Amino acid sequence: MELLPELFGSGAGYVAGAILAALIVLVLAAFRQGRTIQFWPPKIGPKPPGRAVAGGKTRRRGHVAGPDDKQLASFLPAPVATATRMFEVRDAAQFYREIASNYDQRNSDRLLATHMEVITRIDHARKMKPALQVLDLGGGTGRNVATYFFNDSHISWTYVDYCPAMIEQLQEHLTGRRLYEHLSVHLDDINRIHLRLQPASYDVILLNLVLSSMPQPPDFGRIAALLAPGGRLIVADINPAYTQAHPYYQAPAADGTQIALRTRPVQPLEVAIHATEAGLGLSEMAEIGSGEISYSFIATFLNPGGPDDGPGAQAA
Repeated sequence: MELLPELFGSGAGYVAGAILAALIVLVLAAFRQGRTIQFWPPKIGPKPPGRAVAGGKTRRRGHVAGPDDKQLASFLPAPVATATRMFEVRDAAQFYREIASNYDQRNSDRLLATHMEVITRIDHARKMKPALQVLDLGGGTGRNVATYFFNDSHISWTYVDYCPAMIEQLQEHLTGRRLYEHLSVHLDDINRIHLRLQPASYDVILLNLVLSSMPQPPDFGRIAALLAPGGRLIVADINPAYTQAHPYYQAPAADGTQIALRTRPVQPLEVAIHATEAGLGLSEMAEIGSGEISYSFIATFLNPGGPDDGPGAQAA
């Protein structure tokens, strides 16, 4: 980029803008094809095995289309949830309070696969730094991610959630375990927790299946300020196309009635823009799951100034 002014003079800004736009188009095209994207060293992986392109549509080889495929492919208006009560994301706190005791019952293979991708990336960071400082924003019951590290006496886990019932579930799962000795629990909002925590203190910050339950994205600048140099922000959430086809998260309340939350589609590019504007570098973005529309996505962002920032650094 430093050579552009010498080569193009006053037009260097337009050229740089055109290059950036082309890179964004390339990344989006690769992401939609299910390729893994690594930003340093620059690398776009091959298309996932088991997919074939025919007639401009991507399908799994040997897959027989069923009702779910037709629903996903048609992009018809969102179906109405068959629940006794409905919640919007502005009332998500009440919804999660009512389903807390049954929250983990809805763990499908696709959800578990998403959690495992998050765990894999935390594990990668733990191998480089055993005494890892993790900040889990909107951690839920902790059963799917935090409990994976329940016997680790080196990791320090800071948990934040605005739902007291979820905190009760977390404590039930971890009490008496080694991780519990290094567990700090905060009942607070993601957008206010920075007022209670030390800046530049966390090696890993998680936003795992959280953003789709928020009315709007959190302040990524405040989140980035909590990352230690070289720390990473890991964001995983539902593919927006999947959310548009299946907008309702339906679950049983404590009294056995079915209630539903209408979730918000989360655009991976929007997440990347917010994170990069906060000074973080996009290290990796990938789809999770196969099919015409993948179930979820995961992205890793690095805070400059650490061992992961520079030539030869590998994405998680």
